[in-house]
Amino acid sequence: MKKWVKIVLYSLLGIVLIFCALVGYLYYQYDWKYEVNEKKYPHNIGHLPQNNTESNFNLCNKERIVGWFASAAMSVPIFRGSKSTFKKYILENFNTTDNSDNGFLNLRFIINCKGEVGRIEINELDIDYKPSKFSPNLVKQIVELSSRKENWNISNIKGEQLDSYMYLIYKIENGEISEILP
Repeated sequence: MKKWVKIVLYSLLGIVLIFCALVGYLYYQYDWKYEVNEKKYPHNIGHLPQNNTESNFNLCNKERIVGWFASAAMSVPIFRGSKSTFKKYILENFNTTDNSDNGFLNLRFIINCKGEVGRIEINELDIDYKPSKFSPNLVKQIVELSSRKENWNISNIKGEQLDSYMYLIYKIENGEISEILP
């Protein structure tokens, strides 16, 4: 009987040691393997720096900006009303321009805890995802429609109102919005 107890205990000890080694290896791979120079890279990937023209746009907490990048399936809805309400508003209020722009207009921005939109980054890409330039009127219209305070809910997690990252991708075909992602 003592022999079986020793076998079981040694087996359990072996399993625990293998598990600890695996956890240690994974911790090393994801936390220690690559040192981050925090002086050279003080921000997370996707950080949107403040530009000088937005002196009246303030964040509530510079250290904690929530990254809701796939907002359609979030438990905290970022679109006021719904995403389909947002799309409907954009499409109904967009005035088609007389141009033949084709490609993608990407907007990245922050919604602060007051519901204001700021730090807008605009990327214009052609159909092959290469940098391009769209009609200034088209870009201006889309930015103005997208950045309305009335479009956005304030992120509220456990009673704390937070600033949020957001992105939108507009597919443009012949100067018209054909799709809004995500």
